[in-house]
Amino acid sequence: MPFWIGVAECSLRLPYAGSLKERRHVVRSILDGVRNRFSLSSSDLGPADKWQDAELGFAAAGSSPSELEERLRNLESFLARREAEGEFEIVRFTWEVFAYGDL
Repeated sequence: MPFWIGVAECSLRLPYAGSLKERRHVVRSILDGVRNRFSLSSSDLGPADKWQDAELGFAAAGSSPSELEERLRNLESFLARREAEGEFEIVRFTWEVFAYGDL
C-alpha cells in the first residue's frame, strides 16, 4: 500500500514586524493555528535574522492523496483568511502530494 506525503511551503512578508520578537509572535500564532486545525507538522524555516520575512513549511502523511490535497487546500484557505487580517502578506504558497512508496 502506498504511503502518501503532503508538503507545503509558504513565503510571507510581515510589513509591521519591527523586531524579531514581533516576527516570532506572528509566526508562532500561524503555526499553532495550523497545528490545531489541520493536524499538520509545521515549522519556521527562517530566515531568523530578517524581521519582515518568513518561510514556513508544512507536512503530513496519509493513506489517501485526496485527503492530503483537501487538507493542503484548507491550509491555503486558512492562510488567506489570516492574511486578510493584515498581519502578513503571502508572497508565495506551493504544495505537493506524492507517493513515498510501498510499505
